[in-house]
Amino acid sequence: MVVKENILIIDDDKDIREMLVNYFSKEGYIMQAACNGEDGLQIVKSKPISLILLDVMMPKMDGYTMLIKLREFSSIPVILLTAKDQQIDKIKGFIDGCDDYIVKPFDFTELSLRVMAILRRSNVSHAVKNHILKVKDIEINTLEHTVKKDNIEVILTPKEYEILYTLASNKGRVYSTKMLYEMLWKDTFMENDNTVTMHVKNLRNKLGDSVKKGKYIKTIWGVGYKIENDI
Repeated sequence: MVVKENILIIDDDKDIREMLVNYFSKEGYIMQAACNGEDGLQIVKSKPISLILLDVMMPKMDGYTMLIKLREFSSIPVILLTAKDQQIDKIKGFIDGCDDYIVKPFDFTELSLRVMAILRRSNVSHAVKNHILKVKDIEINTLEHTVKKDNIEVILTPKEYEILYTLASNKGRVYSTKMLYEMLWKDTFMENDNTVTMHVKNLRNKLGDSVKKGKYIKTIWGVGYKIENDI
């Protein structure tokens, strides 16, 4: 059995907590449990949680209140579990920040499928985020090898992209024209070769940058190029 993500069950009904823990443990998930919103928040702050199954009506801190507090610092997916099936209750849940809503009594198979669907979307979202490099208003998608400025795609040649990616993924480090040429063209650099210089110039033009501005790519005279750490 493959161990999956960590799920936190928050419900003041002991029987429901135990049933959910037993069911999802058999599905291969690592389970945590709490009987109210306060205890649930403490677990979230101390353990890596992938998804929360959250009851609405609880003592100390109800599900809606916990959800609002959770969204102040975390985007962990939340499925609300509740006996309330009125449309206004569902709307409140989504406004407060839940990802899904299921009414008690629920079917365990349906709940399991909803959990899998949300975790799948969440994992895809994280993967995309982890493959985005940002330089001010520029986004470099390393999965798709695309570049956007102000959410508009900038068409780069393969070598222009490689230069930008190399500098952006090593912010603060200065790369000489020799280093860039031998890394990216995989050939011996010859003095007075302006291949890298021309590619950097074209890249700057496409990004709306220049040597004088140095908004994205800074020229370190006599040394090379870099992208600053703090941009």
